[in-house]
Amino acid sequence: MLTLPTNLVSDMAQPPIQSTVHVDRITIYRHQQSILLLTDDVPSGSLTVSICESEKSRPSIIRESSLAIQSFFSNSKVPPSRLIYITAGLAFEPTSPKPFGGPKTHPGYVEYDGKTVASLLEYLVESSFKRYWACRGREALDFVAGCVNRARKLHYAGNADILNELLLKGMKKSGHIAWNKSATIPEALRHRQEAQSDVETNEVQFTPRLSRSKHVFQVMKADVA
Repeated sequence: MLTLPTNLVSDMAQPPIQSTVHVDRITIYRHQQSILLLTDDVPSGSLTVSICESEKSRPSIIRESSLAIQSFFSNSKVPPSRLIYITAGLAFEPTSPKPFGGPKTHPGYVEYDGKTVASLLEYLVESSFKRYWACRGREALDFVAGCVNRARKLHYAGNADILNELLLKGMKKSGHIAWNKSATIPEALRHRQEAQSDVETNEVQFTPRLSRSKHVFQVMKADVA
């Protein structure tokens, strides 16, 4: 009879060691990814994320979406370049969703290294679509569309100080002007007041906090109106 050493018998009685290697969960989607496109929805006066029924190549989606933003911005007195920088000022924050946000020491937007407004617009559009194509979630697309709509609404609200601050922030975070130097806004990018607003401005704006008495007065005034 074969006699096994005591320590070997003890080892055989122990349960097998569990592997510390974790396999990533694989997600299987049962439906095809929708073809999305940024469109200038003229009736609603907003940029929207729309489902495209026809097949389109990815380069054409990026190109048409970029043109939609330019068209959306072209109806104001300021050039689209100003509003694109303001959009970047809104979008380029560590707290923004990926691919723009991330750790404060290295947020996603630092990957942008272009030198022109056209390349900045392309980066905003292309990065959000690449995120959608890779991960299927449309959070980045909705975020960019929201920043574009926000930039235009702020412009029509007419607070030049807030707009200029966002403009310079967008220019600095995109690397188009130096961080540590004072900057003068070029004449072509300066604010121009619209004769009248064609945009609803009833959402929360970046305005100084009102005292309680002023707030109550404004609410009473609105109720009377």
